[in-house]
Amino acid sequence: MRKNITINMGEIAVALASDTDTIETGGIGSCVVITLYDAEAKIGGMAHAMLPTDKATATHTEKPPAKYVDEAIDALVAETVRQGAKQGRLKAKIVGGARMFHLLSGENAGIGFQNAEIAKKHLIERGIQIENEDVGGTVGRNACLQLSNGLLSVNTTI
Repeated sequence: MRKNITINMGEIAVALASDTDTIETGGIGSCVVITLYDAEAKIGGMAHAMLPTDKATATHTEKPPAKYVDEAIDALVAETVRQGAKQGRLKAKIVGGARMFHLLSGENAGIGFQNAEIAKKHLIERGIQIENEDVGGTVGRNACLQLSNGLLSVNTTI
């Protein structure tokens, strides 16, 4: 029987299309969801990260694997490669980074904007092409990655 994987904030999942149909998550507001997909190997992964980076605070406490965007991308790349993907073939898509509390931040400020910017910067630094993005705005989203073809469905919630 085929399965679907649902992840929550701070989590990562990677799977092969032969084993799993979809990886999905919901409640994407200021968080950012990063998906990676290797079309040749038909391996995909998703991370639902909450904060831009841990570098400023340098805390080394117990934390979810995808709490921080930069660390989530590193873990996601490592796991997709471990399962058989080639880093040079990975394509990324980014969802989220909304300004959920627009009264508290300007257009280019706030945690959502920072999350999206760090995700783009970190993927580019790793040499991973960003194929598409649905970031910003003021609405929440849900995302579902189809592992058979790498398509990412995004639904907004208003």
